[in-house]
Amino acid sequence: MSTPHVALHLPDHELDLLRPLVSPWRDVLYAPGPGFTSPLDPGAYRTSIVIVPAAGPAVRVSSVVTPAFGAEICRLRLEALPNDPPPSLGSFFDPARAGTVYALTPGRERAAAQAPVRADWRYDGVSLAPRLGGIRSLHVLRERGRGPGGSWESDRGLAFIGADDVTSLVLAVAEPAEAALFLPSPGLYVPLLDPGATPKPGVTVRDLLGHGERDAGVEITIELLPLS
Repeated sequence: MSTPHVALHLPDHELDLLRPLVSPWRDVLYAPGPGFTSPLDPGAYRTSIVIVPAAGPAVRVSSVVTPAFGAEICRLRLEALPNDPPPSLGSFFDPARAGTVYALTPGRERAAAQAPVRADWRYDGVSLAPRLGGIRSLHVLRERGRGPGGSWESDRGLAFIGADDVTSLVLAVAEPAEAALFLPSPGLYVPLLDPGATPKPGVTVRDLLGHGERDAGVEITIELLPLS
């Protein structure tokens, strides 16, 4: 009997959305709110992002999760937005545009839209426009796993080189629902881009991909695939 295998590759219609993104970007947007930043992942943002290219529709990047082999496997999901992105989103290109969140009014009678007052609910770094305004290349990060229950392949992330030659990452995550992990600079996640890099103590590729608590017999490898 053959070993069970799960393949979570980007389907053709999503790959078609990726190819036009090797071009100038006008903006990268995010949904502000709780969980946007975490002290455990400095410089990382958990949110579904919206990439606004100079030409063509805006593309929402999130995660889809599939149960398999007693755990969860996730991959990126790309969707073209039929309309302009809503003004409730914040901008990584214009940090002054922090978007809006819904919070209870002082009397707690109803929820109303307001600016995200908490610093960890919004992006307050430097503008990413000089870096991501011109994308030079884009690769799909494919995860391959094998364990006692079976094997899998999953298109876990996107690696893109910007105008300053720094590689940024978007990585599918299992939680929160439909969010992705956006890393303007790779930081701790450098081993996902360079297998020869020395990881920080206690931070392995398994940990970075969310498999740190799985059975020790699970093997994880990664590959960066250029767009064909």
